[in-house]
Amino acid sequence: MRIVIIEDEAYAARRLVNLISAYNPEFKIVACLESVHNSINWFTKNKQPDLVFLDIHLEDDLSLAIFKKVTVTCPIIFTTATDQLAIKVFFTKGIDFLHKPIVQVELNQLLDKITKMRSYLNQTIDASFFEDLINQK
Repeated sequence: MRIVIIEDEAYAARRLVNLISAYNPEFKIVACLESVHNSINWFTKNKQPDLVFLDIHLEDDLSLAIFKKVTVTCPIIFTTATDQLAIKVFFTKGIDFLHKPIVQVELNQLLDKITKMRSYLNQTIDASFFEDLINQK
């Protein structure tokens, strides 16, 4: 499985890489991105991954702004420490979310679920779902 991590906290990104590797060493982290700008550039130039872990608050904007510029067709797991926005995001297009700090047991359960359902999870992210949320920032 090809995975992209979008997380602006270096420690949290490294921790997630290690947790994913502990779950399945064959899963490949194809990119660790830390900003909306870098994420847009990456999605513009690269093949869609199989899964994205996406922090809601990034250094330069809400991560939801990514969807105003690019189409993401893979499942997304939103990550956040504590945020009311997480619940709103989850009910729009996210397939799940994890609260930080992410723990191995919860990540394993989620990756088990995704691995089993992967063929059913291809979806297109439409910026219109997020327009109100982006404007509330």
